[in-house]
This record gives sequence, C-alpha cells and structure tokens, in this order.
Amino acid sequence: MAPSSKSEKDDGKHKTQKKHKDHVVKLLVRGQQSGQFSQRLFRKLPPRVCVPLKSIVSREFLKAGHIFLGFTRCGRYVLSYTSDCGEDDDFSFFTYHLYWWEFNVHSRLKQVHHVRLFADEEIYSDLYLTVCEWPNDPSKIVIFGFNTRSTSVLMNLMMSDENNRDIYITVAAMPPSKPCPDCCPVPTHSTIRTGGDCLEHGYVLNSRYQVVYPFPTFQPAFQLKKDQVILLNTSYSLVACAISLCPGPQSQSSQILYTERPAPSSQPGASSSSSSIPRGSPGSPPVTSRPLHASSSPGPSTATMRAREFAADLFRRAQGGGARRTDAGEKEAQPKQEDAPLNIGTSGEGECRVIADEESLSAPQASTSSFHQSSEQVVASSSSSSPATPPSPTLQDSDSSEPGYVNYSCMHFRLPHPGAAEQNEGSAGYDDKFQLPFTVTDLKGRNLQLVTGPHAGQSVCVEQLTLDFEYLINEVIRNDAVWAPQFCSFSDYDVVILEVCPDTNTVMINIGLLLLAFSPSDEEHCRPNTYHSHLQVSWDLNTGVCCTVGVGDLTEVKGQTSGVVWSSYRKSCVNTVMKLLIPESSSRYINRMTNEALHKGSSLQVLADSDRCTWIVL
Repeated sequence: MAPSSKSEKDDGKHKTQKKHKDHVVKLLVRGQQSGQFSQRLFRKLPPRVCVPLKSIVSREFLKAGHIFLGFTRCGRYVLSYTSDCGEDDDFSFFTYHLYWWEFNVHSRLKQVHHVRLFADEEIYSDLYLTVCEWPNDPSKIVIFGFNTRSTSVLMNLMMSDENNRDIYITVAAMPPSKPCPDCCPVPTHSTIRTGGDCLEHGYVLNSRYQVVYPFPTFQPAFQLKKDQVILLNTSYSLVACAISLCPGPQSQSSQILYTERPAPSSQPGASSSSSSIPRGSPGSPPVTSRPLHASSSPGPSTATMRAREFAADLFRRAQGGGARRTDAGEKEAQPKQEDAPLNIGTSGEGECRVIADEESLSAPQASTSSFHQSSEQVVASSSSSSPATPPSPTLQDSDSSEPGYVNYSCMHFRLPHPGAAEQNEGSAGYDDKFQLPFTVTDLKGRNLQLVTGPHAGQSVCVEQLTLDFEYLINEVIRNDAVWAPQFCSFSDYDVVILEVCPDTNTVMINIGLLLLAFSPSDEEHCRPNTYHSHLQVSWDLNTGVCCTVGVGDLTEVKGQTSGVVWSSYRKSCVNTVMKLLIPESSSRYINRMTNEALHKGSSLQVLADSDRCTWIVL
C-alpha cells in the first residue's frame, strides 16, 4: 500500500537509507577482518575517477592488438600485452610482449617499458597469462604462461600429448620509478627505454618446464607468498627459486635460501665425506658450489643395511605373489581417463611393480633420513589420519650431515663486457635433473654472462632449492607410516601447497598417493590392493630439512577412476586450506592480473585500482 501522507514517505525513505548505511558498515567491518575490501563496496565510483580507455590510448595501439590487463601494485603503471602468431597461423609460433604504460588521471597513457616474454620458446598455442607481483617486492614481476589446445589441427599434432603441459615463466625487472643515470634517457610518447647498461632495471629471466597428470594446481597466493621467491611444482619436485640483485661483491648476506646448512660434524671416527645427491643419480658429482660435508657415521654399512633390509623385505613379499621388480626411477604419467576403473601397477598375470633402485640403495646418501624414528615409536604410533599423528622430529640422523632429498645451487649473472663473446644458453652450467634451466638476458635479448670468478659489480643472483618428491615419499613411508610393513610401491602422486609462512620460511605440503599395499588381513600376501593415502610434510627453506606432520590411513580404491580420486583429494586439500587460512592484511596481498576473460570469449568491464579508487573503463 502506498504511503498516505508526506511524513510516511519520509519515514520510508529514512528507513531505506539506514538499511544501506548498515550494509556499508557491515562490508567495511568485514574488510577490516579479512584484510581485503569486497569489490561490491566499489561498484560505482564518481565519474571524475572513471577514465574511458579510448580517451587515453591512441587508436593505433588498440588496432595493434594490445590487451590491457590492469594496474600494477603501485598504481603508477598499466600493463598490456600483445600476441603475434605471424601471417601463417598453421606454422608460425606465438610471440608475446608485455608493455608498461605510465598512468596519470588527466593525461594520456605513455609507454615507458617493454619486454619480450618467454624468449626463444616455440609456443604453438595461445596462452593463459597470469602476471603477479610479490607482496613487498616492487623491483620485479613474474609472468606465468600455460598452454592450451590450439584451434589448428596441424598445431595440435605438433604439440605435446594430453599427458604433458608446458609452463612458461618470465621474471622481469620493473622500470625505474625515478630517473636512473645508468638507464637510457627518459622516453617520449613514441619511444621506450632499452635498459642501457643498468642491470637493476634491465634484466629478464625466462624458463620452461613440463608437468604431467595429475597436473599440479596453480597457487599464486602460496607460490609467491615469500618475497623474491617462487615455488614451482614440476610434478617431480618442488623448486624454490629466489631471484635477487646483488649490488656488490658476492657474499653470504645476499643468500635467501638454504642459509642454515647443517654444520659438518667433528666427531672422531668420521668417514669420508659424502654429498647429498638426489635419488636416481648415485655417485654423480654435485652441480653446485656447495662444499662437501663430512659424515659422522662410523661407516655406511649400518645405514645402508637398513635400507637393503627394507627393500629385501618388499622383494620377498612381492615375489610371493609372482611379482617382478622394475625400476621406478621416473614417475609415469597417468592418462586422464574417466571411463576405465583404476587398476594401478598390476598386469593380467597378477604382476606388480616394486619401487627399488639398487644403485641408490647402495649409495650412502639414500639411507640418509631426516625422519628418524625408532621402531618402537612406529609400532606404538596410532594408525589414525594426519591430525592425530605426532610430528616427526626435524633433526637428522647422526649418520648424515645434510638431507639427501634436496639440492641447492646458486648462480650469478652480470652484464657482458664490451666486445666479449656472447655465451650460449648451454653454457650456464645447469643440470636439468635438479634445476630449472633459466636464461638471463638484458632488454635487448643478449645473454648475460655467468660469473665464474671474483666479481665486484652488480649481478643477478638465481638460487634454486629443489625437493625431490619420490625420495621424500620413500623416506616418510619407511620411517613414519604405520602401514609401512604393508607397503609395496606407489604409482602416482599429487602435491598441493597448504600454507607458506614467509617469516619462518616454512612450506607446508600435502602429498596425495596412489599406492599398492598388502591387506593386513591377508597373511599370504598373494596380491596387493590399490590404496589412496596422503602425507603432510613441512619443508624448511633455511635448512632444507623436512618434518613429517601427519600420515593418513590407507583407503582402498574400489572401481574408482584416477580422475575421481584426485578430484576428491583436491577438495579435501581446499577444505584443509580454508581451515588453516589466516587473512592477510591489505599490504601483503599478491597483485594478480590475467587474460582469463579473453579465453572465455568476453572482456573486462573495468581496470580497477581499488587502493586509489581509480577505474579505467574498457
């Protein structure tokens, strides 16, 4: 019923205003609690802070195919990119370029910086791009590229199969916020800086790796939570990459990762020194400058025999069911099939795979365990899931000075001397077994020189700390799993990052497993069954040491496809993440821009800078 008087109309209007006011207050309080304000709070802004894109960008740039992504964290720049596949769509590669535009509310955008992304990579399809900035590191940005299926039939035949996906990475220095004497002169509206001889504002890192099914999840909120560090899940290992600029001579103070290496033991009777070499490459020399530490063990025989006995026990049980031993040095890619039931590791004759690497067991490093736990503790520990499992100590065994499941490397790159021969990409000294192959160039595409001796000038430092998943899984199961006596082999795994603490440099991961194990009720162990379980592990980036947080129960997989198992596992990881979630303040968020809308066939409506309440209307 309509109000019968003016006073009733005013009362109704006052109630409506009060309702909206309460709603705004609720959103503000919620933003204070969560650390981020909802976009619903800023659905409408005054016209004076809404700038149409066409009024600040020349039409020629829009015709050239510039796709605008958003504001940088500082609000000074707007980023755009272009992709060019050449004139022949069937046989040309995609090339990507990223552009920085200086933004002022009352003037047109001015292009001030430009880099080529994923240089020299043969990219056959349009990429999903994600541009990210660290919480408190304004000196550089990181760009991720994920390949998709091409619309060209010929390109689909040339691309990797469905079991592999390419991941491209570029880390680029930001342009100077103030005039830099080492950089090129301040650009005009039609020219952009080329870096000059300034390494601080003129370096670009590129890398590429492949992931296999089940494809690791992309988690920028965790992968970039620690400033200057990227966590990369390569399906086989977790690589912590630290990129920093060293202003002067190389020193220990510039190191970000692995700053607290285990000290060499000085106990009497120490045996010959041994390095920590990941599983699968026994006896190979270290690829880094890490010094070899002496082991405090009276001899490798005791630790080696423990590993041999564990493997021999597996062989005896497997051979009882007509099993044969195969090498599992490399993880097999599981095709994503939703129709066939899961039957892992068994053939028609009832054969099963047993994970064992005789050479690695004979190496002293393979018996190294930082998950030391006595047999009495293993027997007495509960068989419940991870929350009830007591944490395993982070201290390492007395027969080891360094964990064998990690590998560390540190390389410095500098600008080439005038007239010096350019180094090729293969001369950087990377070993692709343990490290991601980064190429470091300047803005003109020239390779930077690897520093091999004393150097007093500026250099780009690239550190890599690698965690070997398969080595780690074997160690955790052997030392901390109450179902270790039943364990036969694992066939596939999926690793999800649960949390990263940038203050303590600790990474919490959850490892989902598909494995073969014998039923505890089957005394004869005729045939192993397929089970699913998980391992929760914390990894210290300062020492490289891992600590078992929890080991899940064995859950038998009956008639389920691998897709169903991994989908359920990742949902449980999301639930765990939400329980552990601590809202970050607005000063520690990770700025993220993506071209996802383009791949969905739509476009962004606005480019929003919420911190400064500014919009660019597209």
